[in-house]
Amino acid sequence: MIDIERTKDEIVEIARDIFARFGFRKTTMEEIAKAVKKAKSSLYYYFQSKEEVFQAVIEQEAKVLREKIKKAMDQEETPQGKLRAYIIARMKALKQLANFYSALKDEYLENYRFIEKFRKKYDEEETNAINEILKEGVENGIFKVKDIEMTTLAILIALKGFESWIFQGNTKWTEKDIDNLLDILFYGIIKK
Repeated sequence: MIDIERTKDEIVEIARDIFARFGFRKTTMEEIAKAVKKAKSSLYYYFQSKEEVFQAVIEQEAKVLREKIKKAMDQEETPQGKLRAYIIARMKALKQLANFYSALKDEYLENYRFIEKFRKKYDEEETNAINEILKEGVENGIFKVKDIEMTTLAILIALKGFESWIFQGNTKWTEKDIDNLLDILFYGIIKK
């Protein structure tokens, strides 16, 4: 049983690179089989379809993302520090996790049920994480938030916009850019 899991993990790791390079649509089971040095038919012993391989790849990348975010947030004590750590870790990880990002953004993947479920689960996780940080900030008297759900939504919309800006060619973003974004989120644009 251990060999089956190890082989599946190896297939997923190699398929990750292939999907990242060619995308879901252009990747074939034949290419994956060739890269893992197995017959295409033997690949079907481990995975029933290319979709199932891709699902395993994005689940593995989602796990990596969660671990990076948790590690970054665990190093912070304040809600502001946690929010900053969350956003920075998220942005850095998304740049490295091409398949995960593709699963979230590529419109042609919308028709796959597993992608729809994956997106919904990720959105819920992200909403809950931001929600918890905001609640902690309000409870500690650090954040003044009238509506936590609406503020969470505003932060997520800002993140997705920032994400689009980054992935549309601005590869030179810095943590200072994120600090500027957080400054606007925390303090607004009204002169005080």
